[in-house]
Amino acid sequence: MIGYLLDRAVPLTLTSWPLGEPIGWALVAVGVALMGSAVMTFRRAGTSLNPAKPTTRVVVHGPYRFTRNPMYVGWVIVYLGCVLLTNTVWPLVSLPVVLVLISRAVIAKEERYLAAKFGDAYRAYKARVRRWL
Repeated sequence: MIGYLLDRAVPLTLTSWPLGEPIGWALVAVGVALMGSAVMTFRRAGTSLNPAKPTTRVVVHGPYRFTRNPMYVGWVIVYLGCVLLTNTVWPLVSLPVVLVLISRAVIAKEERYLAAKFGDAYRAYKARVRRWL
């Protein structure tokens, strides 16, 4: 929203590159596929997607082999695709702030919960797999 408001006040075009739109759509598709894969993996594992509900296990297969947060990574990929589709600089400029907020306010809290609930099993997974990529 901040990116949109900044663009309304001071419009800045990102690129005049003709491949921006097809690459933007490709990124959206990849991000949605990654998020979908993460959701399916959670469901197959029998644990809740809802962060307000208890987690029943540490999911370590599917996209969780490569990143501890494939849903957030997928969201970032979709976001970057949308940046290319809207062809504006401001959402890209605000992305690092959003990522810091997500890392500190959301992911850190989730990681503390998982470490407290699953102990060494989660700590071993955390040591083996990166938070983002």
